[in-house]
Amino acid sequence: MRANRGSVSLACKCFLILLLLHAPACLALSETSAASDDGNREVIDLAVFRKACESSNDLKAISVGESILAQLDLKYGEHPGFGAYKSKLNTAEFLAGQMKARLTRATKEKTLSIKDELREGKKPDENTASRFVAPARSFYEKSIELFSKPIKAYELEGEDKTFLAQYYDLKLRILISEIAQAGQALSITDPDFDGTHNYVLVLPLLHALEEKPVNVDVLPRWMQCPEHLDILSDSCLLHFGLPFHAMTLAKESAELQKKQFSLLDFYITAARKCWQSYPHTAADCLQRARDQAREDDQDTIVSLQLDLVRLWMDSKNYSLAAGYARKIFETVPDHEQAGEAIWLYFYCLYQDRDNDAILAKIDGALKDKRYEAYEVRLMYVKWCALRGRRNQTAEVSAWEHKFLERHGDNPIVAPVLLSRATDLYATEGYQGAFELLTQLVDKFPSTIAAEKAKVMLAKMKATKGMR
Repeated sequence: MRANRGSVSLACKCFLILLLLHAPACLALSETSAASDDGNREVIDLAVFRKACESSNDLKAISVGESILAQLDLKYGEHPGFGAYKSKLNTAEFLAGQMKARLTRATKEKTLSIKDELREGKKPDENTASRFVAPARSFYEKSIELFSKPIKAYELEGEDKTFLAQYYDLKLRILISEIAQAGQALSITDPDFDGTHNYVLVLPLLHALEEKPVNVDVLPRWMQCPEHLDILSDSCLLHFGLPFHAMTLAKESAELQKKQFSLLDFYITAARKCWQSYPHTAADCLQRARDQAREDDQDTIVSLQLDLVRLWMDSKNYSLAAGYARKIFETVPDHEQAGEAIWLYFYCLYQDRDNDAILAKIDGALKDKRYEAYEVRLMYVKWCALRGRRNQTAEVSAWEHKFLERHGDNPIVAPVLLSRATDLYATEGYQGAFELLTQLVDKFPSTIAAEKAKVMLAKMKATKGMR
């Protein structure tokens, strides 16, 4: 019996030794199996994520995507680029939350004001939205620096990199859709609010930057159509002052409609849209249009440069306008529109009260046979510059005589006649003044100078008894 017990005890010891010897291999096999299960799960989740994206099921895709992101967090937790990726995503989410909160608050305040109005018979508060809803551009400008650096996580390889890019766009689309819904709610309670499309563009523009087109895929799906893309294009142009991004959205709209799209035509039209209110944006558009013109198409190039001159003239920035005009006639002096450029140049100098610059250069232009068609205008500008100088009485008188002798039948000389009559009146040359004023009214009755002459004639008839 004792022998048998010893044999059993020895067998048990042997079994335990063998178990301990093989334990590491068993544990390793178990760990490998677990890792394999995680890998299979990730592959399955990626397939489900892609299928949800392809079927436009954003809610399903985001749910699965969050699970995959958690798995990648374990995998790339120490990767600095992955940390930057999550940080930028969190920043986008925070910014979207701020914009959504502003729009929601404005909606609530407007709703309450409407209730008070109905109950107490008060007039509606027209400034409700403006108190709580800052211009979308302010959110964009304050956040540019935060979004200016590229995401290093995209340096990862394979399917992980592809997923991260898809998930980021998906997350943006969901956030932007929530902003759009908040904007629509406000526009219902406050019909004067028309900034929904502006707010929608903040995040896409922050991720586009410089010359990188807006990613249309991050827009709410119902906005990815020509009608809304055209509105978003105008928003880029008129609210954000970004012609390039306005162009890319308009081009996308045209492609969806299978229409031809001309960059040159777009920028010219865009310049007209913002000419009055946003001259700097209009100037940017004209410069971009100039870049699209063929180098051998001098007519288009000069026409666009003249548009820049007129733009800054309309904005009363005569110094800048003069610079653009000068560039034209110095670059292409033989072009048929160079004469107009040189006339506008001197006119801008006159508006800028730079009489010395005018008188130093205008005689050369007057002698140039290429600009004969603009002689009367150039002579008028020289007359204005001479009168702007002190102690030039003799020179002014001589120039007036020459001017009237050459172009006495042109209405442009009406101010010259009025000026001469005024000078005579001031020196008690009443008869001569009366004759010039009468000549002015008879010859150029529709001019402003003639209206002033009529007033002076009436006064002279009443006080001097002249007929």
